[in-house]
This record gives sequence, C-alpha cells and structure tokens, in this order.
Amino acid sequence: MIKRLSLLCVLLSSLAHAQTVYTWVDADGVLHFSDTPGSGAKSITLADLDASAPAPHVESTQKMDAAQPSTTQASSAKETAVEPAQPSSSDQAPAELQLSMASPANDTTIRSNRGLIFIRMESNRKLEVGEQLQLILNGHRYGAPQTGLTWQLKNIDRGTHTLAVQAYRNGKIIASSSPISVHLHRTSIK
Repeated sequence: MIKRLSLLCVLLSSLAHAQTVYTWVDADGVLHFSDTPGSGAKSITLADLDASAPAPHVESTQKMDAAQPSTTQASSAKETAVEPAQPSSSDQAPAELQLSMASPANDTTIRSNRGLIFIRMESNRKLEVGEQLQLILNGHRYGAPQTGLTWQLKNIDRGTHTLAVQAYRNGKIIASSSPISVHLHRTSIK
C-alpha cells in the first residue's frame, strides 16, 4: 500500500507539468493515473501550475482636473494613490474588560426552597480567545471557569452569601466585579 501511494505521489508530481491526466480502475480495484490514455481511462484536466495570474488593474483614486493637459491626465491615470494601512480591529489590543453584576442586585433577598440562585453578568465587550470567567462564592471558586455570562447555582444553603466574578487570561486575573451580598431564604421542616 505504501509503495502504491509513493508511486502515486511521484507520478502526480511528474504529471504536474502535464495538462491532462488519465485515470482508471483495474480489475483488482486499484486506481491508476497516467499521462498516456489507456483503454477505459477517463481524462482529467489539471490547472497549469506554471501560469501566473494577470496583474490586477487598479484605477486611480486621484481626482482629475478638467484644466489639466491630456498628457498629465494620462500619466496621473496610471498612478495610484496608496493610503497608509490602518490597523485592523484584530491588530489592536482589546479594551480593558469591565464586569458588573446585572442580577441579583446587592443586598437582595432570594426565596428558593431548592436553594437556586441565578446570576447574570454584564461586560463592556465580548471575551477574547483565552479569557474565562470564574464565579466566586463566599470567597471560594465555584464550578469551572466558563465563557458565558450566566450561572445557575443549585442547592445553596440558606443564609447570606457573597458573589463576585473574576476574569482570567493565561492564569492571571484581568478584571473583577464588585462583590455583592445576597440573602437566601429556604423553608425548613421541623
């Protein structure tokens, strides 16, 4: 199999200069390529690898004055104005990330017998590649880092809890939200 693949590569590289290649499958099911036609062979036309694309035609971006002589118009038509390249948005460093807690509000009382707390963050921009958000519950990391701006906490004990979110890039904190306090009420069965 490796010999056939090597032979195929050598044959195709030698055929790269040819414009037409012929292919057929023999009785054993082996696919063949050749620069000479055989019985039952199909022809494949290859692109000319040595050809080059034509030079692009660029029109002048300079304004023409009707008072200019025709020789100046002809020569200025051949010139093209080249503007300095503006850095694209991908070349610029991303804006500093800012995070704020959209919900729940600070000092909110949440009543949930199942201990559910829904958290929604707002940011001034989308997260860049390599940036992640980590939820901080009562001063400790909660769950895995993520790129989404929402969390659903389940089965949280009743009482007062502090919530914050930290943004990381390459293991370093790049932004933090202000911590808030929430009060979770759960009914108890006695």
